[in-house]
Amino acid sequence: MLTDLPRKQLELVTRSATAVYRGSETLRKIQLQAAHRASVHHEEAAEKLRGPCDLGEIMAIQADLLRFNVQEAVHYWQQLASAALKTQVDLVGSAGRALDTGAEPSLEALQQAFAASLDGSAESAARH
Repeated sequence: MLTDLPRKQLELVTRSATAVYRGSETLRKIQLQAAHRASVHHEEAAEKLRGPCDLGEIMAIQADLLRFNVQEAVHYWQQLASAALKTQVDLVGSAGRALDTGAEPSLEALQQAFAASLDGSAESAARH
């Protein structure tokens, strides 16, 4: 088992890094989609404001922008939380696969591997 330890450690770190990078891609996609939706909606509001508007129309546009921004913020943060949770699940899953010895790994072994992968990822990120 000790002779195989370096390979297992490298596999764990590599699988963990892959999970983190995938999670990062997902977060960026969420940000890009949210920015696109906001850009389109605000451009539509700006177009409405180009022409003559009475005070009621201006207040309706402002209320619509406020409603949209609040709904989008809630949706955005829900998506980010969901993506972060999925990344954590993937990290634990990668630890489980790396530690697979034919038997189910113990919870303690998974927790230790997960903590080690986070430490390794943080150290890697600090170097870059």
